[in-house]
Amino acid sequence: MFKMKSDILIKSIDIYTLKIPLKKPIKMAGISVDSAENLFVKITNQNDNYGWGEASSAPTMTGEFSQGMFAGATFLKNILINKNITSLNDLDILKNSPLYENKGAKSAFEIALLDLIAKENEVPLYKIFSDSKRTSIPIIKMVAGKNLTEEIEDFKKALDDGFTKFKIKVGSNDAKTDLNRCSAISQIGFDKCFFSADANEGYSTSDAIEFAKNAKDAGISFFEQPISASQKDKISEITALSTVPTCSDEGVHSINDVIEIGIKKITTGLSLKTIKLGGAYEAFKCGERANELGLNVNLSGKVAETSIASLAISHVAQAISQANWDLSITNQYLVADPVSKSLKISNGIIQFEESIGLGTELNLDKASEFIQLSN
Repeated sequence: MFKMKSDILIKSIDIYTLKIPLKKPIKMAGISVDSAENLFVKITNQNDNYGWGEASSAPTMTGEFSQGMFAGATFLKNILINKNITSLNDLDILKNSPLYENKGAKSAFEIALLDLIAKENEVPLYKIFSDSKRTSIPIIKMVAGKNLTEEIEDFKKALDDGFTKFKIKVGSNDAKTDLNRCSAISQIGFDKCFFSADANEGYSTSDAIEFAKNAKDAGISFFEQPISASQKDKISEITALSTVPTCSDEGVHSINDVIEIGIKKITTGLSLKTIKLGGAYEAFKCGERANELGLNVNLSGKVAETSIASLAISHVAQAISQANWDLSITNQYLVADPVSKSLKISNGIIQFEESIGLGTELNLDKASEFIQLSN
């Protein structure tokens, strides 16, 4: 475990929520997302050094709205002020707090503390987890427009921009319609692209089975969260019938979920998000356990996050043993990324840069027009 040079005494905490529009709405099963409502946390220590963290609200995934996250963050702030952080083990103060669940809010605090720890120790954030395993990683582009014509136009533009990894959002239609969509899109880039399909729990069991049986012929390489995560036996059945590997997303909220998925073979891979697990360090630990269990790993931000949360999951991607199903970065979908330095995607990949700490922070001047709540 990473050894800190000195203790960190938490002196002050600033909390903000921002609402930032997306460049265009993203349609997924059951909902259409047109803006990001996110929590931001700044934690300052006795040396006036500080770290930033971020978490997106995701009521269908974590049960959290931005207003509730702000209230939860205020509760955590009162617990953490004047607390001493002596090692990474002390991050457990978040999961052991009286605040039940609220993993999104907790993840913003955890990321801010990791950023602060890394800055105090003058290392990149990933060094807290392990040495770097890779210098770059492909980025997934979502295909989720209002109709197929728009989706194909967006897909072709993304191809021109160098993207080769794509996630097609399914589950809002019946399986046959979605299979036809996937076929139409994948046929355009079949010789150079990797496609997954994400139902976000939107299918009935019968539609999910139909999609799974025909996914390979439609150009899909893995099928994510076909039905409600609570229906584990049914998901196992879909996995057994599927022509492609399956992936858990909404069903992964702890390392115990990772272990159960691997041992029971509910799916053959999983998607890890900081907001579901309580932070970047928790995501890293879950990824390492998944790798030991032979599960494929996708790392992902929620639609949508600024470069603060995007860099946090990128540091996990840099350090984790394997991420066979690549990385989804979502700052690319926002109309503005109000930070000191944006995470850049070039030719469909991220080239990791060395930085002290996370590598960016919220720029309050740029963010001012989007701020909803603050204290």
